[in-house]
Amino acid sequence: MGFGIVLFIMLLSFAAIGVKTVWQEVVFKDYDSHLTQNEYTAAVVDQNANLVFYKSGCPYCQAGKQAVISAAEKSAYPTFYINVESEKGQVLVKKYQVKKAATIVTLRDGKQQLSLYATKDSKGKIKADESAIKEAMK
Repeated sequence: MGFGIVLFIMLLSFAAIGVKTVWQEVVFKDYDSHLTQNEYTAAVVDQNANLVFYKSGCPYCQAGKQAVISAAEKSAYPTFYINVESEKGQVLVKKYQVKKAATIVTLRDGKQQLSLYATKDSKGKIKADESAIKEAMK
């Protein structure tokens, strides 16, 4: 009887770990598991890429995060996530003249374009700008 309970608890623990892992990898995606400003600065700078700028606690960044990550996974170009509060992030903020944290900088053939990936709707609610994200990531 005692062995059965121990076995049941072990199986339950493994199931919980599996659910947590699936939840983190599939449902709750985060910037931390993707390419960051460190990888960007180590990479070739003049390549075609997407730079997604964000800031902890930014409501616009939070509103657009999942839509940006989903679109980035489908993009033909590498996407780098740049924390504007980091030292290396600040270098890139200045280089690309980023004014707001929730910005995508699209680099294509030596040209750059800046887009905000979240805005307020007509009712004042902050939401992902799906069309801007889709356009930037193509």
